[in-house]
Amino acid sequence: MLGSTPEQSRGAPMQAPDLWSDTDRMAVAAFEVAVRHGDLAGALLALDGATAQEASAHREAISGYAARVRTELLARDPVTSLGHVLVTEAGFAGNPDDYFAPGNSRLSDVLKTRRGMPILLSAVWMLVGEQAGIIVEGIGLPGHFIVRVGGATGVLADPFNDGRMLSVTECRQLVGKLSGGAVQWNEAFLQPITLDGLLERVLRNLAHIWQRLEVPEQMLRTARFYAALRPREAEPRLVQAKIADAFGATPLAVMLYRAVVDGFPSSAAAETAASRLDELRRAAVDIN
Repeated sequence: MLGSTPEQSRGAPMQAPDLWSDTDRMAVAAFEVAVRHGDLAGALLALDGATAQEASAHREAISGYAARVRTELLARDPVTSLGHVLVTEAGFAGNPDDYFAPGNSRLSDVLKTRRGMPILLSAVWMLVGEQAGIIVEGIGLPGHFIVRVGGATGVLADPFNDGRMLSVTECRQLVGKLSGGAVQWNEAFLQPITLDGLLERVLRNLAHIWQRLEVPEQMLRTARFYAALRPREAEPRLVQAKIADAFGATPLAVMLYRAVVDGFPSSAAAETAASRLDELRRAAVDIN
């Protein structure tokens, strides 16, 4: 489940257009296409809602960094080349003072401000590395995201902390520190993350941020992208319906509840959706 949902309607009822737009629908469609083609940049930029012109400019920026890295590779090793271009020259770094700012989880903003969460900074390293001909894999440690440069026997690096190189022992210590000792180390933590896994982690971060800020349209938008990422799962669609319902967008909520009932008829989510539809009928809400 992507985060939690608000339990009660807040403020005046909202109509469906306040929570969902044609622009959002187009962005989700672009996201789905990018995921099918394994296009990390395309998926992240669609999630941002970047226009075609904005997306093109961001891709050009990534290409520019990659060109600089290819030049550096003539004299340096891959991880040092990436660090020199992205950290020393460009100034990409973590933003610990405003960690939960929405822009830290948006590729468009990270490329502009050169500040971000660990996972988005890692994504920049991955995208630049890909174009520079370097294998850069995302490593989703519990509580912190890093990269490995150079394949299975490559070097672990932390883009959030100035590209600092890490040993396996340091990774183990980091996980222990961040979890307060609650998470036992597992070598599987060093396995490269999949595209779907990376995007799910970004969406979970955004869901947490928008819930903290209580921005209903962004909460729903994030849930909709998660449903697009997990098209065969009922729960993400139920989350969308609950968000719309809680914020008073009843027509949209009804449509989404019905989609759960019709699309996943034998699921627990469908039972929940059907029960809520019955409640709305008993409350004399017009859902026909």
